[in-house]
Amino acid sequence: MAGFMGAFSGTRALEIVKRNNSPGLLWKRIKLTTTRKNNAKKRLRRVWQNEAVLRACAEPQQETAASTAAVGNK
Repeated sequence: MAGFMGAFSGTRALEIVKRNNSPGLLWKRIKLTTTRKNNAKKRLRRVWQNEAVLRACAEPQQETAASTAAVGNK
């Protein structure tokens, strides 16, 4: 996680999108407190974990197929 820590170290402000009725996005700068920083880290870890699970599920399971074929031949 050392590479991840550098993503937040240089900035002390965070930009968020505010709701507005006009067309386009309205960006607001807020202070990046330790709580917001920790929440962002937790959120990113959950996203990364979900992506890892999806990648693992998407890969073909060659080992399982090979082992079941070997058992069927015996």
